[in-house]
Amino acid sequence: MKKKHCLFCNELASFETAGDYDTFGGCMCAPEGRYGLRQGAYSAIQSFPYEKKRALLPLVSAFIRECFEEGEPVQLTLEQVEAIASSPDVPMTQDEKKKRLLRYLYRRTEAPLEPVHLHPMSRHFNLAYSTNLQEFVFIIEQLRDSGHIVREGAVLKLTEQGWLDAASVAGGGKRKRCTFMAGDDSFGLELYQHVLPGLEQCGYQTQLMLPSALRSSGGEEWASLPGSKLFIVDLTGSGPEAYFTAGYAASEGLPILWTVHRSQAEALVPHNKWIRPIIWDTAEELVALLQQRV
Repeated sequence: MKKKHCLFCNELASFETAGDYDTFGGCMCAPEGRYGLRQGAYSAIQSFPYEKKRALLPLVSAFIRECFEEGEPVQLTLEQVEAIASSPDVPMTQDEKKKRLLRYLYRRTEAPLEPVHLHPMSRHFNLAYSTNLQEFVFIIEQLRDSGHIVREGAVLKLTEQGWLDAASVAGGGKRKRCTFMAGDDSFGLELYQHVLPGLEQCGYQTQLMLPSALRSSGGEEWASLPGSKLFIVDLTGSGPEAYFTAGYAASEGLPILWTVHRSQAEALVPHNKWIRPIIWDTAEELVALLQQRV
């Protein structure tokens, strides 16, 4: 696996080319996944003036991280990267940044005083759209002083009041986490964009897991599986990564739904006794079938 510096967090990331996009993973922007950057954009961003990069790149890093935390795949063009700086969805004040951190903690826990580990903190400051670790620590201390969190080193816990306020910030109802494992990178990304909205309608916060990310991380992405309430694995074009990951999910007690495109269903006949996949013809049909099952 090739390595290349991520422009947005400056960490060394795994690097691959997939179609018209360069993909990066395992860095602070996408520690448990991969994001795509349109080919040609990398060199164009490198040529930006220093002041522009200083203001823009941390925001893009935070944007990518937030998208992954909320289960949204990220593929950016140069124009989209530049537009993030003026997006109304990007928090610019300290109060707005505190709300982003509260929302993250809420979605990572099931009850007040449940610990969220942010070690090392230097790899997590983009969770609050902070430009550096110093600002992130300042935001944490403000939340601690206001009684919203308890801090024990790099471990944060929402207090009762923090939990209530975080629930309000997160939009009320708490979503269950679901992991969607694609059998093939490029096909899986396209399929996931159809599946994501359908699962969200059923109350799931969905994250995407790609075979390339598993290979580049040496299986480290499995660490995110125990927090899920459902594991969906599509076997269309799949390799051993899908089966290994499903085995790990089963060992963690996660319910598993197997899916496969009809064109490849016959190849699974020898395994049907224990896999029993949902067979689909179109992405729209798959969404409808999943909604019936979840």
